[in-house]
Amino acid sequence: MLIYNCGTWALTQTEANTLDTFHRKQLCNILDIHYPTLISNKSLYKICNETPLSVQIVESRWRLFGHILRRDNDIQANRAMQAYFNTLKTKFRGRPSTTLPIILNKELSQAFPQMKLKTTKDLQNLQSLAQDRGNCKSLTGRITEFARTSSSDEFDAGSR
Repeated sequence: MLIYNCGTWALTQTEANTLDTFHRKQLCNILDIHYPTLISNKSLYKICNETPLSVQIVESRWRLFGHILRRDNDIQANRAMQAYFNTLKTKFRGRPSTTLPIILNKELSQAFPQMKLKTTKDLQNLQSLAQDRGNCKSLTGRITEFARTSSSDEFDAGSR
């Protein structure tokens, strides 16, 4: 229930870390692990056979995005993406907003440095790639694996 429909979320790194912290706290409560006893985050996830919520959210986001990319161009989601990438954006002062396309571009360019999602042409390239479900699954798998390894690096330092 906690991550229902999480494929539509555009979380900042701080929000994702907060969700992961809450998840680990709940896992410790289920296992009855309290203060004097310490357990590393990696060990906690291994004992519970779980993955961090942030990784599950990344996987869900890319699976949903793959489904949308394979659908007909006339559906509302594809029309909204086309409109988003067609508009000329002006630069605003201040902190950049966190939107779903920005998060998707960041995750894509981290896992595949040569790929990006900033223009209509990039979107069309991803749509043609996603038409083959095998390619789409491997793309999603690699992005999820990248998120898993980057989150495990963060969790290695922490313990509960």
